[in-house]
Amino acid sequence: MKKLLFCLVLLLSPMAHGAEENADLFSPFPAGFMSPPDQGEGWVALPPGRPFPSLLTDPRDLKLALRKNSKGEIEADVGGYRSFAGWKGQIAGRSTVLHTGLEGNGYFQLKQEGSKFPLHSSDGLIGVYGEAIRGLSLYQVRFTHLSAHLSDGLYGIRERFVYTRETLSLRFARQFDFVRAYVGYHFLVHTQPVLPRHSLQLGFYSILPWHWKRLHPYLGADLRLRNEQEGDTFALSGGVALVSSLGAPPLRLAVSYLKGHDLRGQFFREQTEKWNFGLEMDF
Repeated sequence: MKKLLFCLVLLLSPMAHGAEENADLFSPFPAGFMSPPDQGEGWVALPPGRPFPSLLTDPRDLKLALRKNSKGEIEADVGGYRSFAGWKGQIAGRSTVLHTGLEGNGYFQLKQEGSKFPLHSSDGLIGVYGEAIRGLSLYQVRFTHLSAHLSDGLYGIRERFVYTRETLSLRFARQFDFVRAYVGYHFLVHTQPVLPRHSLQLGFYSILPWHWKRLHPYLGADLRLRNEQEGDTFALSGGVALVSSLGAPPLRLAVSYLKGHDLRGQFFREQTEKWNFGLEMDF
């Protein structure tokens, strides 16, 4: 799984290139929010950009990130995506852009032990998506496979178990000036260990208009409402975003707080509470 994700990261290009292609296009979103993709009418292969960008407050959405947390652990997220086909046209009298594509992400956690950083866990995600944008509304359907593993740093110390799942996710986001609010529904098509299938997600984030040159403060929150076995998880994020003039993903100096059940598969039954500090960039 890790080899597959590594190959995906090499193959799936970040969308800064797409932002450069569309830099001269009008964006309905304030500074700091990625410019929406645009293209000619009809179908196009390998379109740039993504109609439903990653949600910066979602701790398990696609990211490039390197963080240190309050437990002395290093967290690294490595992800990427590629839209295969796109379409632009009128739906119910409004201009709409649709994309479908492939995405992948690896979530790695290392423990600092003196001058060494043994890898403790790795979760890998791969999936397909269909997305649309109509004005200030964003829509997404995803089907993802996720598996979680203990790594060398915990072999012989902690007992591992099989953790794998396929999830169908529906998410909707709406832009309100400089605030983006979102809601999601997640259905476990298949899961091992067996768990209740339904969960909800609510959240928002704001890249504030007050700034110093290209540095914008931002803040947001994400709430996962899940079954008793997995438990609810609350995440609070804030920091400073370095905003691109091309509408590309901003680079963020991020501080975040997470409380609830651990989001790592091999630890999902356990409670956690931690602060994170580091660099992040969404897709």
